[in-house]
Amino acid sequence: MTNSGLTDGIDRRAALGLGTGLGLAAFLAGCGVRTSNGGDDGGADYPQRAVELIVPFAPGGSTDLIARTLGKAIEKPLGHSMVIVNRDGAAAAVGTKEVAAATADGYKVGFPPSSLFTLTPQLVKNADTVPLDDLRVVIGLTVENIVLVAHRDSPFKTLDDVIALRGSGRRITYGHSGVGTGAYFAQTAFYKLAGINAADVPFGGGGPAVTAVLGKQVDIGASQPAESMRLVQSGELRWLGLFSQQRSPSLPELPTATEKGFDLVVDQARFIAGPKSIPDRAVTTLQEAFREAVKAPEYDEFLKKNYIDRFEVAGTEVASKIKGDFDRYQVLIDRFGLQPK
Repeated sequence: MTNSGLTDGIDRRAALGLGTGLGLAAFLAGCGVRTSNGGDDGGADYPQRAVELIVPFAPGGSTDLIARTLGKAIEKPLGHSMVIVNRDGAAAAVGTKEVAAATADGYKVGFPPSSLFTLTPQLVKNADTVPLDDLRVVIGLTVENIVLVAHRDSPFKTLDDVIALRGSGRRITYGHSGVGTGAYFAQTAFYKLAGINAADVPFGGGGPAVTAVLGKQVDIGASQPAESMRLVQSGELRWLGLFSQQRSPSLPELPTATEKGFDLVVDQARFIAGPKSIPDRAVTTLQEAFREAVKAPEYDEFLKKNYIDRFEVAGTEVASKIKGDFDRYQVLIDRFGLQPK
């Protein structure tokens, strides 16, 4: 998940302040929310010290940089700093499990991706998974789209050029960041829906997959926009389309697979979550602080430069999206007989 193309302009070693916005009094009925009047346990005087944010990926990736950019803006409304701790491993499961098992006092929260709950359990063999019920979602923050990308010399100039392969008998290869990722699933489902003969070629992350397209090792590929934007801006690669429900506010010129007649939406949402019994007062405080932090001009600039869309919604809406995505993906996985690898 290391996106070397990301534009940050921030000090990655800086300590961070944390918080969250939008109401979420009830998330996943029966999760056993604990309340408290204490000061250092998520009660009325929360927070009394720094809050730890577990980023379940290595430093430098989009999740890490989003967290660090927000951290600069959130310290004032939260009243304390947020310390970023990177816990890379098992496609975000290692860090997210640490959050789920943490003391439910509001001083350790995480920043997991939606794919951990929607794609990993269905496509990765013997996956190390984390049930969403083990967490309490505090607030949604961002969503990144998946873009189809081709070399500038490729015969594929538009999304229609790719769709025109249907029935041609030509076999193409497509690169992706690994089984269980949005780039893998979006392309696999798209080519099958379109009736295109295509073979997948996995690489060790989004960066290597984009490099493979640049080196013409594969005919086409997919990535999050930040992973390929510099090569697109330099004219070496070309974006063809994306897999969102509607055209992206950050990429309004790109058509979607949906508008071409394919019922396929694949993206990567990110959100703040804590242990399932995190006190209501801590949740509310974090929400209010995030509401203020996302207004920061530097955060807005960061999102625009990296083609990342806002997804600032209540925790219940995040949970609903994840469940809906899981179900939609499952239909296609079953339809095409995709097996965990």
